Amino acid sequence: MSIEIGGSREKEITMNKRMAEDRQNQLDILKDVVKEAERFFEQRETAKALPIWERKPIRRIGEEGLGAKGAMDLFVKEYSEGLGLNSGSRFYGYVIGGVTPAALAGDWLTSLYDQNAFGEIDCMDRQIEDEAIEGLKDLLGLPEDFAGVFTSGATMATTNALACAREWAAMKQGKSANDGVYGLERPVILSAFSHASIYKGLSVLGLGRNSITEYGKMPGRDCGDMARLEEELKKAEGKAVIVIANMGTANSGDMDDLKTTAALKEKYGFWLHVDAAVGSLAMCTPKYSYLYEGVDKADSVTVDGHKWLNLNYDSAIVLIRKQYREMQYRTYAQETNVTGGYDDSLPFEHLGNEGSRRFRALALWMALMAYGKEGFREMAERDCALAERFAEKLEASGVYKVHKPVLINGFAFTLNKEDVTPAEIAKLAMLIREEGTTFLNTAGVNGVPHLRCSFSNWSIEEADVDKVADAVIECGKKALCLK
Repeated sequence: MSIEIGGSREKEITMNKRMAEDRQNQLDILKDVVKEAERFFEQRETAKALPIWERKPIRRIGEEGLGAKGAMDLFVKEYSEGLGLNSGSRFYGYVIGGVTPAALAGDWLTSLYDQNAFGEIDCMDRQIEDEAIEGLKDLLGLPEDFAGVFTSGATMATTNALACAREWAAMKQGKSANDGVYGLERPVILSAFSHASIYKGLSVLGLGRNSITEYGKMPGRDCGDMARLEEELKKAEGKAVIVIANMGTANSGDMDDLKTTAALKEKYGFWLHVDAAVGSLAMCTPKYSYLYEGVDKADSVTVDGHKWLNLNYDSAIVLIRKQYREMQYRTYAQETNVTGGYDDSLPFEHLGNEGSRRFRALALWMALMAYGKEGFREMAERDCALAERFAEKLEASGVYKVHKPVLINGFAFTLNKEDVTPAEIAKLAMLIREEGTTFLNTAGVNGVPHLRCSFSNWSIEEADVDKVADAVIECGKKALCLK
């Protein structure tokens, strides 16, 4: 193409050669991605769960690019051997799910369609996001009184919830998000044992990491002592109070007494945030749903999609009671100054950190439609049963002792010896990583160094657990210098 300006012919405008080639070959490029998926799935079954990566010199981009196929070939050849296999059935470290086939398809479609999912009421993406949120509430048995919005992860979902709680506290003092935190009397924040993301959120919100009062745990556990919680509530009467209930701690899988916490809320009138990032899926099972009695009294709930829901990374949901959505809007409204109120026709960009929003709801929608309540219920119950099986095998070996009986899908364990040191557990963790069958990370539980595990993946079966248990036991024997 060429253009004429003032009667003179200008230089022809052409597309970059590599981009032009890739434009012609888009479908072939995606077919190559499918071929790489086949190779990766095979690697996931046999390779080390988390290889140790040796750093290379930083590669600089060239003047002329490689094209999409060249760049992909370079990555697969030079870097793919360092991929963690956290989406597979042998990775029990941290609290990681592993994207289901339906969610993976949804995420690929999300990238293909590349929608800016503002959440406008007259756009299709809003329909899908609304259906995904309603489907999640239905799956978990949450009441109609919750409204939800997607975030990039549990940290942002928790921060969103705490921002609403901060606005609730500010309103009690006649202030709002327009005024900032300066001059605001800091609310009393109570938690027995919070994930580090809670502290990060409080720091981001200007409330400070030191604003949490840890009111005390039950002896030998990571759950709150309800008598001590009530003592703190009595001391804080007349002040704005935020209580954080932890439903599935990352280190030991313990859970707060939510039923009693909810009863205290009725008595003392605090904001109740339920951090269910780790253990939310237990709500969908008749066997474990009793642990969540009282969740209907919560003001906000965090659900992490890329944990037990087995969505792709970059997905979480914050649920807020509908009566407080005005506070969420006043905090996150993409406006220079908030003068109006929220109504349900406003787009979702006014309810969270992002203005431009990825169409991340599609992956959850796909998974819910694909597997239904029965599929998620079976996965949750299977993961919990397999966690118990793993714990039983470890204890039966005589090499390990489990911190406490398995409550849902995660637990902590340590070497079966007196005075286990952090160095011994760190060495054991490295032995397990180098052996490669699985990956487990370390944790301190009540001052004692442990390993921790989480069964959150959709694809784990008995054979996987038995294989991992055998490998972990053999590594433990080496650590104890046993034959």
